[in-house]
Amino acid sequence: MKRIIFAIALTLSLGACAQLQNDWDVLTSTKVTITTVAVAGNTFDALEATATSYLQLHKCSGTNGPACRDPAVTKKIISAVRSGRVARNNLEQFFVDHPGQLGPQGLYDALQSAIATLQQATAQYNK
Repeated sequence: MKRIIFAIALTLSLGACAQLQNDWDVLTSTKVTITTVAVAGNTFDALEATATSYLQLHKCSGTNGPACRDPAVTKKIISAVRSGRVARNNLEQFFVDHPGQLGPQGLYDALQSAIATLQQATAQYNK
């Protein structure tokens, strides 16, 4: 009886392990199309241009008027632009190196995260 229970427990645990491996394979192998990446890349490029213009403003001192940059927002923008550039460039290079294939989801997610951060910073600055 103990052997049967042990065999059942072993089978269930191996089944759970196999399911976990399957879930991991699905998560790490999800791919995106070149069209999706192109749209995200163009969105990032537009936001990057806006962010660059914002970063060229003088740092806010309280006396230099409404057109100045907030140091707290500046840190977020710089970080998002840097990570977005890396993700965009790596995705574009992937499609150059692997024409006709689907791109990696992880890089696309990193690009989308940078886009979201820049959009939030833009919304915060425009208030």
